[in-house]
Amino acid sequence: MRTVFLELPVWQFRAVTCAVAGAVLLGLGILEDRDRWKAPRRIWPRLIVAGLLNMTCWHVLTGLALQIIGAGHAAIVCYTLPVWTALLGGLFYSERIGARVLVAIALGVAGVVVLLSAGFAATGDWLQGDRPIGIALVLLAAITWAGGTLVVKHYEWGVSMNALAGWQLLIGLVPISSIAALSEPFVLHRASMEAALSGLYVLFVGMVMGYALWFRIVRAMPATVASIGAMMIPVIGVASGAILLGEPFGWRELLALALVLSAIALVLFVPARRGDAKPPG
Repeated sequence: MRTVFLELPVWQFRAVTCAVAGAVLLGLGILEDRDRWKAPRRIWPRLIVAGLLNMTCWHVLTGLALQIIGAGHAAIVCYTLPVWTALLGGLFYSERIGARVLVAIALGVAGVVVLLSAGFAATGDWLQGDRPIGIALVLLAAITWAGGTLVVKHYEWGVSMNALAGWQLLIGLVPISSIAALSEPFVLHRASMEAALSGLYVLFVGMVMGYALWFRIVRAMPATVASIGAMMIPVIGVASGAILLGEPFGWRELLALALVLSAIALVLFVPARRGDAKPPG
């Protein structure tokens, strides 16, 4: 994504990928179960909320952030997701918030501060330049994605998981494509080979395959446990950013990574409260 957004406009690229991925996943949903791909009228209000949080906010905020900060730093901040999932679950769904969750939040915030300290070391000002904006955008993306994850987790949808992902993408596409059409001239055909191949990877591996697997896991497991795979993502993000893009890989990145991974681990090991309701489905 970092390679794509250094060259291509965010709204336009996200409009195209959400449209294609949404159509493919909805098609897979039809093949998967012809009786469970249509979205009943009763679920549309929740489906719109999930689509805006999981798709519109996530795709636009991460795209804008990756124009400002490196892929490794973005991955570290993005995958504080389980921490915000636990916090929002406690605030809105009566899930347990204990001392471990509070410590995890503190560790996650500390990891973000460590990344911001790079700008302070260079300029003597925490807020100088665009870097704090990039960090804030990606942090907001993680929080909105956590909210969308909980919406998907806590309701019975009556549609297959591929269809659910496809509907969310197509709903999230509406505001994205509207803004793209009004604000950006079409330039995707001018993409370099590197950006084009990166875009195809983001579309078919990151979106189609990723969403098809993610929503199945979210429905099958507690929301925080479903995020366990996220523990490897910031590791891969930092390492690949350094190897492929020449991004910084020093003590700040290692310390921030350690803090965020510790936060994720604490959240994942919070025991479920006795008597919690099982998820629908």
